[in-house]
Amino acid sequence: MKFLKLFIPIILLVFVFDLLINLMLPNSIKKKIGTSRNYSLKSVEFHHLIAPNINVNEFWGERKYKVKTNELSMRIGKDKNLEVDRSKDYVGFIGDSFVFGSGINYDDHFISNLSNNFSNSLNLGYVSYSPSIYFKRLKHILENERLKFKTIFLFIDHSDIQDEGLFYREDLNGNIVRKWLSDSDVKAKNRKYKVKNYLKQNSFIFKLYENITAPTMSENSEKCLSKFKNIDYKKYIDSERFGYSLNKNLKNQDWIKKGLIKTTNYLDKIKRLSEKYNFKLIIVYYPSAIEVIDNIELKNSSHYNFLAEWSLANKIQLINTNYDFIRKKNINDYLNNFIHCDVHWNKKGHKIISNNINKFIND
Repeated sequence: MKFLKLFIPIILLVFVFDLLINLMLPNSIKKKIGTSRNYSLKSVEFHHLIAPNINVNEFWGERKYKVKTNELSMRIGKDKNLEVDRSKDYVGFIGDSFVFGSGINYDDHFISNLSNNFSNSLNLGYVSYSPSIYFKRLKHILENERLKFKTIFLFIDHSDIQDEGLFYREDLNGNIVRKWLSDSDVKAKNRKYKVKNYLKQNSFIFKLYENITAPTMSENSEKCLSKFKNIDYKKYIDSERFGYSLNKNLKNQDWIKKGLIKTTNYLDKIKRLSEKYNFKLIIVYYPSAIEVIDNIELKNSSHYNFLAEWSLANKIQLINTNYDFIRKKNINDYLNNFIHCDVHWNKKGHKIISNNINKFIND
């Protein structure tokens, strides 16, 4: 009891001192401390959002890369201004972690590799976003932030179907929430996350705790990297999340049907936004890592067929990057263009995306 009486006040004093120091630090210094996971925040409207105006490191295993964001929580290059010029007409890129650029420095990101036609580009993507959040985020930026776009490139990932089918729904206020939580549960969690969001950004102790306890890569990626030869890379990739388009055993799963219906619904809504706000909408298709490893023919990818049919029916142009990702028709197509033991593109994979977009514009 004597120990506890001494220990608890010391812990409280340390915690208070920690917060006081952070209150005195200017944001320009404070938001350079920690990693980007300390600034991945709960959002009432979009479920989650990266904090604005950060300039920190992130890790994928031992790989270190820089994450910098502007005033609207969009990832930007190291030399870009934090402020957004609302007088400009922008080109926007929206998607999930592939567009955000997980695992890669922004100098190697496809947006950085684009031609001068894209000098006014904005990255609207973030980790685990999906069509419902693409729509909500874009609508918010257009209506609340008053940004103008001449073109939006929309990347619909294979994993988006699972996100829409299993994980996300809209609550009564139109906010994106976890599907299994009731609206009252969401309200309670939002109150709790106000405190957590503050601590994640403003407590050295909390930042240290998160970076010690949170893994820098998935368990499967870690197991995969521990192998030295004859690696079956597909074994370590979530086959449901990234392989629904070719896995015949999943074809009749209820979540796939619901995910495709919801994705279609939000694609329609984004198209209506493009008509209302007068920007050109372009769909970008890219094969999943599993499709590349298995050398799947394009006609056998139900994800491609889904996007191609919607694009054709709605007179929306589609950029098909498939043939640049699947060229040699062996495992080297994966090893050359993806982060090993992961589903995301490496530097060469990002170059494929930028080359296809540049060619599309030039043509």
